[in-house]
Amino acid sequence: MPLKKSSAFSATRLAADTFLVKETDDIYSENPHIYVKLVPLVNTILLIDTGCGGKSNEDVEITSLREFLETYEVEVNDGKALNSGGFMKYVVVTTHCHYDHILAIEQFQGSLILASSHSPSFLSKANIAEHSLCNSLGIKTPSYDPTLVPHNFSIHSPDHDKTLLDVQILHTPGHTPDEIALYDTTNNLLYVGDTLYEDAPIIFPKEGSIVVWLASMDFLISFVQSIPNGQVLLNAGHCTVNKPALDMLQSAKGFIVDVVEGKEKVVKRTMKRGEGTVEYRQMGGRFSLICPEKLVLDARKSL
Repeated sequence: MPLKKSSAFSATRLAADTFLVKETDDIYSENPHIYVKLVPLVNTILLIDTGCGGKSNEDVEITSLREFLETYEVEVNDGKALNSGGFMKYVVVTTHCHYDHILAIEQFQGSLILASSHSPSFLSKANIAEHSLCNSLGIKTPSYDPTLVPHNFSIHSPDHDKTLLDVQILHTPGHTPDEIALYDTTNNLLYVGDTLYEDAPIIFPKEGSIVVWLASMDFLISFVQSIPNGQVLLNAGHCTVNKPALDMLQSAKGFIVDVVEGKEKVVKRTMKRGEGTVEYRQMGGRFSLICPEKLVLDARKSL
């Protein structure tokens, strides 16, 4: 029996039809989460983010996300590839445009690609190189043409009479203007991109807003509370997988409010993209924050 190829990716199961594909040891130290929902009845595979493009520190044979999805035998999927032979059509959703979520997106050209319509200029071809952070890293910006969709948009299959996939897109700006969350009504799974996560700093770029983020957090908290008998689990773009959503949302919001109110102290100052940047770490807690100091000061004035 031939040995299985080495890969920049690994897969674990989150629900009967849903998998976490993790890109580990990438050259950017992002270790991004990529989520995959299989809907074979309508010949569709839903892909949430595409990671860092397989740019690994290790000498691995599979560096293409698409090759991994279509050829790599996943033990927790009965030893079969997630999209064996590439027969299912892709619907790709970007939680936001930062490089570590879009660097493999060109592999899915010709597929339906969805992004937030909240701030079309933020995702324009004139601005994407800067806003994706590709400019600051000196790397090529992927070329893609997303379909911008509204708040509460229900995702459908590319064909099969556009059957709904039981996943809705929610506008949750703050981390970036184009940040979205997705809610899978079948599995009670909430995907929040980089809005929050544990065990690594929540990072705001200079284009972000803590004031707007707090409003989005209030929306998400109310959204989760409105789900009848909903034991909703939260999945983030990094670190956090299948954690109780309400606790995560309320706890992360509480930490950021403490930062704005001055209850948390700055532990480090740096310069980043021409901005004075501050870092906070929750004493004995699970949350930390890195952002331009201006965002904290703006939030103090507003709140």
